[in-house]
Amino acid sequence: MAISIPGARLDGDLLSSRDATSSPRRARGRAPGASRGAALLALALALVAGCGGSSSGAAPAESPAPSPEPAGKEPFDLEKALAREADELPAREVRAADWSARAFGAGAPKVELKEKLVAITIPLGTDNEVECFVYNTMLDSGEVMRNFIELLDPGKVEVARVVPWEISVHRESPAVFVQALYLAPTAAGKAAGLLKIALHADRAHPIACLHDEVGYVRTFERLAKGLFDSFESKSAAPKAEYTDTMILRIGKAPVGFETNDLLEDEDGQRRWLSRSALLVPRDPRTLHIEDDASSVLIDAQGRVKGGIWIETSQGKVNHRIELSQKKNFQYEYAGEVEGKKVQGTFPVAAKAWLASPVATASELARRLKKKGGFDLKQQEYAPSIDPTKPVDVQYIRDASGAVTVNASAMRLVGSLAPDGRPESFEVSSGPPGLTLQRAYSRGKL
Repeated sequence: MAISIPGARLDGDLLSSRDATSSPRRARGRAPGASRGAALLALALALVAGCGGSSSGAAPAESPAPSPEPAGKEPFDLEKALAREADELPAREVRAADWSARAFGAGAPKVELKEKLVAITIPLGTDNEVECFVYNTMLDSGEVMRNFIELLDPGKVEVARVVPWEISVHRESPAVFVQALYLAPTAAGKAAGLLKIALHADRAHPIACLHDEVGYVRTFERLAKGLFDSFESKSAAPKAEYTDTMILRIGKAPVGFETNDLLEDEDGQRRWLSRSALLVPRDPRTLHIEDDASSVLIDAQGRVKGGIWIETSQGKVNHRIELSQKKNFQYEYAGEVEGKKVQGTFPVAAKAWLASPVATASELARRLKKKGGFDLKQQEYAPSIDPTKPVDVQYIRDASGAVTVNASAMRLVGSLAPDGRPESFEVSSGPPGLTLQRAYSRGKL
């Protein structure tokens, strides 16, 4: 919903107006998303690089011209409208296919089954309803967010501010919340709207929700989180042996996540599935968005047997690399980097196979149990740094207990959890205040 604000202007990237009227407006979105199925260093490196430097969807509808304000009527207060929330709403049951959930709403949700998703319309008792989409395949979180943001057609609206306001974990998977404040021209002046988006990055059934109406931020957040937390499916993804999620922030602002799962396939093979998304503000109106995903096969000794790494930026593939073990401690890589085919082999130093994230964490956990410092040097594979060879990585714990990780030009300083996985790190080579913090973990490596 947009609110008409004749003569509105942007002051310091904030929306302001002295005389404003309200006018209802609706932006109904179809469900965009690109499906497919990175470690700590890759996530941090992608952020540093990003700061340095379409799917179908319905655009917002045209805004109707508002009626003139009656003489003497109090001007519309935009800031007050942005702060408004719905009354407490009861939980409503939602059922479709082989799953069920609960959603807070003013009335019964409307459910529509489609080929690859289920669409849910949930009334709030306000001008516009919340629309949610339950998918049946894994998604790139950042790309889905980018597609939803692009529903705000620059030919029809002017985006004033886009910001992620929350990243949290629900049923062992991260959820990202983004809001976009925008202006749209009307016959009576400009109208303001607030598009709120939430995406739960579940492996089997990702859920996206959106609401286009000024205000109701916490109402929308409560509804989306309730849906994410209560979702139960008979076709849920296999439970991971181990899982953890880290949240990346600049200062207090959330700008990304990395989630990792240790899985056992039907044939008994273990693999480390890592997914990350970055949504970094370039300026108040735009986000730099990247997705990174990898699936690494692990042998019985915790060494890398092979895998696939994919990184996309702003909807374009940066690299897609496959890796496999060969003889004599050699690995073969093949794929594309920025549209160019690459292929070759490389050896690993010290005649050893590459250590997987599981083996690395186990070795670090063993060293953490001993008093004093340590200095672990090994080679790891990080295509974001160099897809043609392994990178030298160093883990140092000093007398104070602080841990430093050095890899190429990347330097992180912080602490490890007892299981050897990252607990809290500051990326000293990135923007000021850039941190990684573990938000959730379960299981043992």
